[in-house]
Amino acid sequence: MSPIVVLALRSLWHRRIPTVLTILSISMSVALFVGVDKIREATRDAFGGAISKVDLIVGPRSGTLSLLLFSVFHVGSPTHNISMKALDFAKAQPEVDWVVPFSLGDGYRGASVVGTTPEFFIHYKYRDGRSIAYRVGQVFSGDSDVVVGASVGEKQRLNLGDKIVLSHGHTEDGDGFVKHEDHPFTVTGILEVTGTPLDKSVFVTLGGLGEIHREIGVEAHHEEGHHEEGHHEEGHHEEGHHEEGHHEEGHHEEGHHEDHGSFKEQGGKLVATSVSGFFLGAKNRMESLNLQRTLNTWDGDALLAILPGMAMAELWKNLSIFETAMSLVSFCVVVAGILGLFVSLYIISGQRQREMTVLRAVGAGPGAIFAMLAGEAVGLVLGGIGTGAGVMYAGLYLLSPWIEKKFSISFPISGVSTMDIVFAASMLAVGCLVGVLASFKAYRSAMREGLATRF
Repeated sequence: MSPIVVLALRSLWHRRIPTVLTILSISMSVALFVGVDKIREATRDAFGGAISKVDLIVGPRSGTLSLLLFSVFHVGSPTHNISMKALDFAKAQPEVDWVVPFSLGDGYRGASVVGTTPEFFIHYKYRDGRSIAYRVGQVFSGDSDVVVGASVGEKQRLNLGDKIVLSHGHTEDGDGFVKHEDHPFTVTGILEVTGTPLDKSVFVTLGGLGEIHREIGVEAHHEEGHHEEGHHEEGHHEEGHHEEGHHEEGHHEEGHHEDHGSFKEQGGKLVATSVSGFFLGAKNRMESLNLQRTLNTWDGDALLAILPGMAMAELWKNLSIFETAMSLVSFCVVVAGILGLFVSLYIISGQRQREMTVLRAVGAGPGAIFAMLAGEAVGLVLGGIGTGAGVMYAGLYLLSPWIEKKFSISFPISGVSTMDIVFAASMLAVGCLVGVLASFKAYRSAMREGLATRF
């Protein structure tokens, strides 16, 4: 081993407390930078990976972001429903491979309730085409069955066979406006963690969604029939006024269950006549634009068909201020780390003037002194980078399952990113520069003061 290297190592060991503190300072900057960068990437992936392998999302004509938010992230609600005729029209298109309807509006202790079909769990993908998997149980088979997301199952401590009661709408306390206690559901499946809004959702059949609103649906149907009968049999003003009251009451009841979809009784069961929207898969993804145009220009319901990928890009663009803020935080962390490194090495160099004087007295040349100090700086930087990155990656590896369950954000442990390499190279370059500056300062001071005795 080179004498300069041995001398540098012994010098670092002799000053082990300042050395450790300097490495800790650098490692904290590196850990913060890596952590902020990974959070930024994970947040973007969480948005982009919430839905995959779905070619079109179709709902009532409103806005692209509004449709994306309530259909995928269950934020907000549709302006109105679309009829089942729209689904039949979509299914009739030769380019369509599958169609999965969904209805929203109910809740369970803060979680969104999604009325859909068993095909949802087959065709709906997330994060680069991953399929929905079950931690325990299986898909619902009846109108009294329910499948719950991973977060819901864990938070509410649900097991297979447990009974749960859904509620109408969402309130701050999570209990909703009206509890549907007359129609409890039995848990038949609990999903695996996905790191998407699926974890905080509850799934039932469209028929099950109709059953919990059976009383509302029957009353609305009865009032509509009564209104039509009165209209044909009686024509005087007084009866018409009475019918108007019934009509308004029926409208109020319809508004109560409009968000969930409308239903009609058929064979003793309530069948959905409208839904909040549907997901669509094309036989050939190249036909998605043609299908989008066909659905958006249909003469029936006022439909809006959107491409999930483009809608996600638009959503993230609107949220770019948060990404910019996180990038600014990363930049500040880098600056703080570089300044900390400079201050640490500069202060240490000021305490080594007599050491440099002794080295010059025993014959060490300027090159040897420069090499030793620059080597020490590089060693400190490498130690700080290795420690900080190691601690952060280990922390992400250990805490990733908990973060994914708690915040529905996944932190895949991947290889070192380009940003990490650039940051490490910058810190090394600054370390060498600071080492040279510090060694130059110490060398000049040593030459100026010599071996003079201090009193």
